[in-house]
Amino acid sequence: MRIGIIGHFGGNEDFLDGQTVKTKVLYNELSGLQGLEIEKVDTYYKTKKPFKLLYDTFKCLLKNKHIIVLLSKNGRRFYFPLLNFFSRFYGTKVYHDVIGGGIDKIDFQNPNFKGYLNNFKVNWVESANLKQRLEKLGVKNCEVMPNFKRLNILEKYKDDYSEPYRFCIFSRVMKEKGVETAIEAIESINTAANREVCQLDIYGPIDKTYANRFEELMQTVSSAVNYKGMVPYDKSVEAIKDYYALLFPTFWDGEGFPGTIVDAFSSGLPVIATDWNCNAEIVDDMVNGIIYPNEDIKDLRSAIEWCISHKKEVINWKKSCLEKAREYQPDNYIKQIIRTIEE
Repeated sequence: MRIGIIGHFGGNEDFLDGQTVKTKVLYNELSGLQGLEIEKVDTYYKTKKPFKLLYDTFKCLLKNKHIIVLLSKNGRRFYFPLLNFFSRFYGTKVYHDVIGGGIDKIDFQNPNFKGYLNNFKVNWVESANLKQRLEKLGVKNCEVMPNFKRLNILEKYKDDYSEPYRFCIFSRVMKEKGVETAIEAIESINTAANREVCQLDIYGPIDKTYANRFEELMQTVSSAVNYKGMVPYDKSVEAIKDYYALLFPTFWDGEGFPGTIVDAFSSGLPVIATDWNCNAEIVDDMVNGIIYPNEDIKDLRSAIEWCISHKKEVINWKKSCLEKAREYQPDNYIKQIIRTIEE
């Protein structure tokens, strides 16, 4: 069976954003199956080699009756009318693997958008909440498929912690992901105690629009806060396994099912996250992390302080994290994809 995949593979560069990682993970998992022939179209070339991208796109659409697409807002704007045409007049089966969690807020200004989605074979969304929102808008063919990664889940977690407690961020570095909120919380705790109670290490690609601001910010922080660069998506467990917990104070509108939570759980790290989009679907409050604000914990600083003063509970959460991580291994979801295509 032949399948085309249209998405951002990043050319020969090492992109570590959620869209590219999700696209590569899906391609790698499907490529490992017998009886499948996969043809990919890399939307990375839209500005660098636009004629190559057009050629690759039409070749893929003409050769393959099954097309999986993973597209950003701009990609959807270009490809959806084309995919709709091929679906209606060539019988092409389109399987839309939705990127992020804001598609209902971003794309429905186009009056044709609902029709495009309903004309596809399926729309795989990352959360039950987004499925419900799309169904209210009249989209009838959504299925929930969370983010998944094939990671080596940690076998034995660290259970001995003392000051300074080390926290980390592992995501795209931008204001909307809460990096400044995290820095402010760590610095304020240390300042109030007049010692280094906790530290923060920041991992991830720096958003281009935030680079200058982040550089200026890092020149003002104390030695407790450090930027540690980028880590390949399949090396995340080794990079962060010794931290106390992962901070995820996001308020980004496009947030879907954050891959960073899968990285954290696979590393045995509880997640302290905002009650934002589908975070509360993934992080079980007071089981494998904290979702704030809640009745007792109003902000990130309070959540960090609670974790520091409740070390026994946090260490117990680490076992729950590893158990939860097994839900996000790829095997069952790849079977779901193949089953849908074969039907």
